[in-house]
Amino acid sequence: MVVDGQENSYKIGAVSRITGIGSETLRAWERRYNAVTPLRTASGDRNYSRDDVAKLLLLKSLVDAGISIGTIARLDTEQLKSRVESDPIITTRIRNSASKEKLSDKSTSHVALLGDSFPIRVLDGLPEVNGINIVGIYEGISELEEGIKKAKQPDVVVIERPTINQHTSADIQRIREVSGAWHVILIYGFSNQEFIEQIQSSQTTVIRSSVDVQELARLCIYHSGGSEGLPSLEIGSTLHFEQTIPARSFSNKQLAELSKISNTIKCECPKHITELVRDLVAFEIYSAECENESSQDAALHSYLHATTAQARSMLEESLLHLMKVEGISI
Repeated sequence: MVVDGQENSYKIGAVSRITGIGSETLRAWERRYNAVTPLRTASGDRNYSRDDVAKLLLLKSLVDAGISIGTIARLDTEQLKSRVESDPIITTRIRNSASKEKLSDKSTSHVALLGDSFPIRVLDGLPEVNGINIVGIYEGISELEEGIKKAKQPDVVVIERPTINQHTSADIQRIREVSGAWHVILIYGFSNQEFIEQIQSSQTTVIRSSVDVQELARLCIYHSGGSEGLPSLEIGSTLHFEQTIPARSFSNKQLAELSKISNTIKCECPKHITELVRDLVAFEIYSAECENESSQDAALHSYLHATTAQARSMLEESLLHLMKVEGISI
């Protein structure tokens, strides 16, 4: 049957990511065994229903347990469930297979994409990054809520929004509740600083839409397992949990004004901290430029950029406190 489109349907790439069955294998199971019969769009693309996905997940579990696809492909979903539940040997095999998969997945970040206008570079590039497993691509929160019942629970949800507004914070909280994800990464186009500061937290990373795919993948892997998912550290090293770029609290003009004001009071601390902040800002810019110029050591400079930004943010907080104590305003 040919259809123009169908709600709650999945294209073959999404089904492959959700079930763990390769696209070529999906086509072979359809062609040789009539395992599922997806609908077709006018352009010939396959549209898999949620029932198709549910059946394919059961088939994958049974095949992983050592059952030949040819003997089970034509069974319906209820028959497949019964086959699993009625045979303790098969149940044990599936459990052992799942345990092996879980062990091999420890370094994998399971990511859900939520949005209807992700840049092509993200959709084309992110699933190909080693260590990233895309468990679903959804257009809205309702679709995410339904899809998550069938797919693997994500460690991270990446959201695309053209803007951030007063409703975004509540949306993110809802997304976190629905998905059960450890972390939410919000990619945005435009916003004012107030909304960004409301959202940015240890559970939510806010980044501009110009983010590089490799950097996005790094953030997904970094935040994929709560405290247990953090990268291991060498002795003597320091872990900065939010390895992101905090927004600046002072403009260059404000820092220049603070340098002048601090000369008029007895305490020289505002002047010294202001100079440190300006130096860190300069190094941030330098590190960011190095990220763009050299692909060979981009990861190193990305790390330096992030940690310098966090150091700058901590000093800015100290400076704000100092200004409050000294009664300084700009």
